[in-house]
Amino acid sequence: MNKTTILIATNNKGKAEEIKKIFQNTNFEPKFLFDFSEQLKDLKIIENAKSFEGNALIKAIVVGDILKMITLADDSGLCVKALDDRPGVLSARYSEAGTDRENYLKVLKEMTGIPFAKRDCYYNCAVAIYDPKTKFVDTVFGIWEAKIALEPKGEKSFGYAPIILAKDFDYKKTNAEFDPEDLININHRGKAFKQAIKVLEDYLKY
Repeated sequence: MNKTTILIATNNKGKAEEIKKIFQNTNFEPKFLFDFSEQLKDLKIIENAKSFEGNALIKAIVVGDILKMITLADDSGLCVKALDDRPGVLSARYSEAGTDRENYLKVLKEMTGIPFAKRDCYYNCAVAIYDPKTKFVDTVFGIWEAKIALEPKGEKSFGYAPIILAKDFDYKKTNAEFDPEDLININHRGKAFKQAIKVLEDYLKY
């Protein structure tokens, strides 16, 4: 089967491995920013939108126009209900240090004293689809419900995973106690990219 090559606008190797799994057995072969490091050596993207959708669109359009490829870009983050949906679009840079550990420790500190019943949160992922040739654009979303753990556990994943207890597992284990690839079929990114694949199939008339 001849596959259509598409670009996924991320340099995150962990995320790329998840996304490759989603695209198995589809009509598409995903490439990533690190596959075009020479062409993109001067790339600078300012993600200054106030929504996940806005930031995803910025990435998809900027990179798609440079490489002249159908491009998908995602922006996702953690929204904690007790914190008025923070960290939200600031998830990747929530703490001063901006590291995964400092980010989730800041959330844990802000949740001090909040009982488990009120520690609801959700991941939100927006995926933008952009074709620079026709200027076709669309966005899809994925939501994954969870709770904030009382303490971090696990080392198998990245981001806020050590403090996230997914509803799918009855809040028994953190996401970092699972291999990331085992979660892709149920998490926010998996849900959003599966919808994006359907949009692409309709658009390209597969």
